[in-house]
Amino acid sequence: MKTELLSPAGSLTCFYQALYNGADAIYLGVDRFGARAYAKNFTLDELKVALTYAHSLGKKIYVTVNTIIKENELDDAKAYVNELYKLGVDGLILADFALINYVNKYLKPMECHISTQAGIKDLMDVKFFENLKVDRCVIAREVSIDEIKHIKENSNMPLEVFSYGALCVSYSGGCLFSSLLSLRSGNRGRCSQNCRREYKLFKNDELVDKGFILSMKDLNTYPNLKRLADLNIDSLKIEGRMKSEDYVKLVTQEFRNKLDDFNYNSNKLDTVFHRAYTKGFLFNEDKANIVDVNKKSNEGAYIGNIVKYDSNFTLIKLNRTLNVGDRIRIDSKPNPYYFTIDKIYNLNKKEIKSSNGECYIKIYEKLENDLKIYKMIDSSIDLTIDEKNKLPITIDVYGSLNEKLLLTCNIDNKYFESYSDMNLNSAKTKGIDYNTLYKQISKLNDTPYYLSDLNNYLDENLFITISEINNTRRKLIEQINAYFLNERKLNSINESFDNKIVNYNNKLKLTASCIYEWQYDLLKELGIDEIYYDNYIPYVNAKYKDINDEYILAGNYGAINYYKDKKIIADYSFNAINSEAIKDLVDNGCSVVTLSLECDNQLIKEIYDSYKKKFNEIPPLEIITYGHQNLMTMKYCPLKRYGECGKCRNNNKYTLKDEYGEFYLYNVDCINHIINGKPLNLIDDLNEITKYTNRIRLQFTIESKEEIIRIVNNYKEKINGSSKKYFDSKNETRGYFKRPIL
Repeated sequence: MKTELLSPAGSLTCFYQALYNGADAIYLGVDRFGARAYAKNFTLDELKVALTYAHSLGKKIYVTVNTIIKENELDDAKAYVNELYKLGVDGLILADFALINYVNKYLKPMECHISTQAGIKDLMDVKFFENLKVDRCVIAREVSIDEIKHIKENSNMPLEVFSYGALCVSYSGGCLFSSLLSLRSGNRGRCSQNCRREYKLFKNDELVDKGFILSMKDLNTYPNLKRLADLNIDSLKIEGRMKSEDYVKLVTQEFRNKLDDFNYNSNKLDTVFHRAYTKGFLFNEDKANIVDVNKKSNEGAYIGNIVKYDSNFTLIKLNRTLNVGDRIRIDSKPNPYYFTIDKIYNLNKKEIKSSNGECYIKIYEKLENDLKIYKMIDSSIDLTIDEKNKLPITIDVYGSLNEKLLLTCNIDNKYFESYSDMNLNSAKTKGIDYNTLYKQISKLNDTPYYLSDLNNYLDENLFITISEINNTRRKLIEQINAYFLNERKLNSINESFDNKIVNYNNKLKLTASCIYEWQYDLLKELGIDEIYYDNYIPYVNAKYKDINDEYILAGNYGAINYYKDKKIIADYSFNAINSEAIKDLVDNGCSVVTLSLECDNQLIKEIYDSYKKKFNEIPPLEIITYGHQNLMTMKYCPLKRYGECGKCRNNNKYTLKDEYGEFYLYNVDCINHIINGKPLNLIDDLNEITKYTNRIRLQFTIESKEEIIRIVNNYKEKINGSSKKYFDSKNETRGYFKRPIL
């Protein structure tokens, strides 16, 4: 089996670089519902161009529609994916469960790929989607090669694995940091990259360190690529829809060369934009060493040192080539010095275009000797497209006096023909010759083809205008383009949902979740009879064990697949923010669905009303009304980095701080969580919330015994009709309740 090389494209220029430098498939976003909302993205007209080019070479286009969809966007989202289907898109990369089911049920043969945003982390997750008969799962970037091998051995599901590029410090789909602070939801493609900011880490209120504590290094599996190929991974993905065309070209080219010949090795990847490299959790990188606390941006390739600084001519010694136009970084303190090389001089101080030994450059800031020099941008990368990389076509030319000019072409045993609008006439002087025909018909620069051969079967001494030859050529190419575009007809869609009736108890129920056994015991004493603790199957690091309780809290899709005999409460980690995602979860075995924490009060109302109208029943919702909101769930451990491994179990308090506030760290089974310092508390909004649900949840993590008792008692009083105001505006937050996410 050939492993697909999947490259990114944020624009048509990047697309061409991916296409002609070795990609088997290209993923891109159009102008809606993609997880890179701030990328340039494609218009539908540009997408048609890309599809024609890709299909002409037997390559595929996948479009990212990997955001969660609000209730009032559902119809538009469906109309949008219908349009992509009609255009001939090969596959969609999806995250919202409603859209996954819609595309998978009604839009075959367009492929349905499950995005990393959906959190596919183990075999049970994959089995769930295998049962749905989707076409591919994109595996979370935290999954190790041994775990992927286990999945491949026990499932027939095609797998896509990230192989190069930027990493999120949080498990994808589980990050609320951006939306809580700025309302720019990472789950909706608008991440404000809070992980790339500088933070201070405190232990028990004492400063441990400051730096880019959450800023991940860039993944580079290039040295280990054969190990992935040997597993028959179906697709290797290169990250980078917001990267430049030189990045797309070089990374695609280098990975293509490596996949075609594993003896091929080069250091060219050092010259493209990248942070410090890591082999990633994929190849078991140490949890402490996968971030670079000192830098958040481009690392660059080490190319030499300053030998002797001089304000006029600074002598440098290079171990790699430096060109005029390259951008460099000099590793000065306290701040690095960046500039673009405008001139290089040889040792005789004559201008030269490049050097790979000793030379002079001009530096306009006084710097120390021996400082290291890094190349950030390599201006020598050639971005021209060789026309011979396009599809070669042969065109035959026919015609007789007083008949139409005829151009024909045969591709894939399919015959194409185009007639001129005008008839051929007798030439008054010189008739149309081969050279004239070739000059006009070979004008295919703005098409996916080049003319490899032209056969002239015209009768002699005939004339037709140059413009008419060109017009006939254009009409022929339009037919060939239409063939490769492969537009589809959309049949009538009659959506259906299973008539799965949920027994709904109208009595208000107070539930709770906790992370420690003493909290569980305390909550039992306080009279909470439905508690999620040992019966919780977490979003990350799930352990599928025997559970005696009749119900479970499912944090991932695998739990739905595994615990079919239980009453399943789907957790907020399913990111359900529309009625059809909720209904699809119910139809797949869930009795209750916890709304996403990113739902505001108006959105909750819209979901409730729409569900009742569409399905003629009350939606079985649970809403979290109290808790320190989980902002990130991480495999990376910032504590281990500072020699604190295991000390999190000794009642130590760890905090991250920046100008926006403070955020607590806690650890369960060596999975790390960053939670908001201010707890969510919607206690004074219960009258509004209980219009839409009879289940409200209190979520306990770092609270003390006294705090838990106070919070539970406050909620009981409020439920029993107390008019007292409990919300503390200084120390608590209403989260998203009155603030819709973008």
